[in-house]
Amino acid sequence: MSVVVCHAEKIPKIVKVTVEPKDAAIYINNALTGYGYAEFTRPKKKNEVIIIRCECSEYKPILTKFYGGDKRSSLSFALQQDGFYRASAASGIVNKFFTIDLDSLYYRVDGDKVNASPAWKLLHQILLNYFDEIAATDIYGGYLQTPWQYKTFSLSEKQIRNRVTIRDISTPKRVAFQIKVSSEVAGTMAARHGEFTEVDRIPKELEPLIEELQTRIGKVSSL
Repeated sequence: MSVVVCHAEKIPKIVKVTVEPKDAAIYINNALTGYGYAEFTRPKKKNEVIIIRCECSEYKPILTKFYGGDKRSSLSFALQQDGFYRASAASGIVNKFFTIDLDSLYYRVDGDKVNASPAWKLLHQILLNYFDEIAATDIYGGYLQTPWQYKTFSLSEKQIRNRVTIRDISTPKRVAFQIKVSSEVAGTMAARHGEFTEVDRIPKELEPLIEELQTRIGKVSSL
């Protein structure tokens, strides 16, 4: 009579962690352990826990726990891109004034007076395609500003707000406007308190607005 002895499968002591994207940082118990790949020693006690955190710029982080009683020898995660970055685009134009030399079609110079009413009219038409209203207009004072327009994003706690400010810097020798597209972002709690900070991104649906402001009434002379 033969006796067959069955041995329990030996569980590896090392647990491997892989993350996509590969430049994601992996923290084991708050210590940076690797990028895209890391290892840690399996806890000896079943109720002992390892805290795993994976982070990457423009992606939502992952925070999870691994207990000593867990028999897995490898863990794999795929970070989900933050909705804010999917629905916005980087911009080097926002939050600073750029100057537009007006096309002669949109102004008249009579002696030492400049009449840019046609340019202001076209700007109103352009802006009202992107904003519900104009907050302040003073054509004679050479100033226009839209209200803040707010946007939230799916799969993101970030909120962005945008507005356009235009000022007339014309002289009889040079007819020009300065335009700024402001862009600011805040997390959920900060947004409730109006605590926004400038960001070099803009909602993708406002990208055509910048192009129109730079080309419809004249030519960009400086950024």
